[in-house]
Amino acid sequence: MVSRRNFVAITIIMAIVLFLFQGLNVAREKLNYYDTNAYAKDKETLADGSGAFGAVDASDQINIEGSRGTIVYIGAEKSDSIGTVVQEWCRYMKYESAVYSSITKYEKAMEKKDTRLPEMVIVNSENIDWTTVKDTVELQKCTEQGIHLVFANLPDVSVIKKNQKFMELLGIKKITADQVTVKGMDLYANLMLGGENIYEAKKQEEKKMQDLELTFPWFKLAGGTKAYMKGIPEDSTLKVQEHPVAIWRKSTGNAYVFAVNGDYMEDETGLGILTGMLYETRDYLIYPVVNAQNLIAANFPVLTEENTAQMQEIYGNTATAVNRDIIWPSFASVYEKNHLGLTCMLAPKLDYSSTTKPDGSMLNYYVKLINEQKGETGLSGTCESETDVIQKLQEDQEFMQKKLNTFAFSSFYAGEQTDEEMEKALQQPVLEQIRTVVKAKDTEGDIVRYQNDQVTSQKVISEEEEQFTYRSWMKVKSVESALGYTSVLLDLDAILYPKTEEDRWENIGKEFAANLSTYWKLFSGFDGTTVSECDTRIRTFLNSRYEDDREDNAITLRTTGTDETAYYVLRTHNEDVRKVTGGTAEKLEDSAWLIRAEQSEVRITLGASDQRYYYEKGAKNE
Repeated sequence: MVSRRNFVAITIIMAIVLFLFQGLNVAREKLNYYDTNAYAKDKETLADGSGAFGAVDASDQINIEGSRGTIVYIGAEKSDSIGTVVQEWCRYMKYESAVYSSITKYEKAMEKKDTRLPEMVIVNSENIDWTTVKDTVELQKCTEQGIHLVFANLPDVSVIKKNQKFMELLGIKKITADQVTVKGMDLYANLMLGGENIYEAKKQEEKKMQDLELTFPWFKLAGGTKAYMKGIPEDSTLKVQEHPVAIWRKSTGNAYVFAVNGDYMEDETGLGILTGMLYETRDYLIYPVVNAQNLIAANFPVLTEENTAQMQEIYGNTATAVNRDIIWPSFASVYEKNHLGLTCMLAPKLDYSSTTKPDGSMLNYYVKLINEQKGETGLSGTCESETDVIQKLQEDQEFMQKKLNTFAFSSFYAGEQTDEEMEKALQQPVLEQIRTVVKAKDTEGDIVRYQNDQVTSQKVISEEEEQFTYRSWMKVKSVESALGYTSVLLDLDAILYPKTEEDRWENIGKEFAANLSTYWKLFSGFDGTTVSECDTRIRTFLNSRYEDDREDNAITLRTTGTDETAYYVLRTHNEDVRKVTGGTAEKLEDSAWLIRAEQSEVRITLGASDQRYYYEKGAKNE
């Protein structure tokens, strides 16, 4: 029997617990301002494209304001795949880029009065005359002048055999075999962030990931060379020193000569390779990064009952229930276990040829959920039907006006829309406050850029419904190293309109969770952001200029062109950060730090890496 005193105590405790639980729910509901978008801002108040640094063709220009120097590219076309990567990299690193179609034209440009020498010359071997030694001799002169050389690809091995001077320039002692086929690649830890990676399919299920170039010439290097990536031969008895090289450098005394034995410079993988090469030429390298890690769910949630028969067949439920009860719980669980920021690009409908209307109550439900997860709700611009994007957006506008007219989208998933299509779309009322658009990974243009003066564009790096391969992983690693940026897309369109067994959520969801917790974990030192938060950082990244110099053990970093916090990566050789004033430093990995430049001038004190280090948030500069 419970005494009166105990009964009263139990009653009071139950009342308190009930109040706390109900009170928390009431408070969460009252404080969830889901009907307005916290990321929506007047675009007139944001930094715009007029202040962005653009590394225009500097072939006939010198000393462009705000640039750090000149990088020369020797290639036939400004728009060839390697040249496109080089020029994009120059824009990010704040270098002038000068493009010449031949060594002869480069020489003539250098003869002009007051022309400063480039820091690096990047060569597309297809545009060198290998039938004579003249071009090779001129390239040799570059190294004698202290200019670093990068051979972004190599000529055919038969050409190399006939040019002994070129072999000496590259540091090739002999050609072991015209072609060798290896079973994998070993990318060493000293070129890009993220440590060493071995791209070898050891298990049967890993074989579908192997898409790297595994057949290439086998060179044996001479002394004074350093390898960054090697093939893993079938013959396991060979010593590592004998493995065929894919990326290496030769020291000439005055400069370095880098060589890429493969096609790795033909896409965004080249961004991280070039950044790593620049780092290897210096005692330290500090460079700007975006510092943004995005997770994007495109076409989620879908607010209309669609493809009901197939959903019932596969999941035994309606499309609405699949979204709410199957996809969202597991998707949210994966998101919470990782460091990327969340943006859901909702789709009022996918099939605009249908007369079924979107459910307004589900709109409120999901916007609340996403807001509670500190995520962002954007709008998807793709659909399953052949509906024109303008018609789609007009219907979306009508729906939003009726159901949540106080909410303004600030981000838009454009998919594979061209720039011309995007400009028309941005004129629609539903996109009036859009500040940034997300493009599919294979669209043209820089990874991050201005779509127009007031709207930025950010490209997807990995699409999780596609097979993740070794080349995909190398590309992710490269972009993280060069930009501190990633954008992982999960397009839920494939779930509601599956075309194969692989499109089912149990398959896509499982691989998505495994990939996210494996491949991006190494870059958790960078910040997770929503797409609109990333927009702010892109504007800072594109508009900023910087200078750095070192005196003894102190680096002084000066930032102009922005009042926002700017982000940099500092890479050293056997040195650690001891102290930072004017900002903070956060260790990413050995010899690499994320610098947050909170003031226009930051001072970084270094010391030998075998000692302890500490960070200090800077006081105001005097």
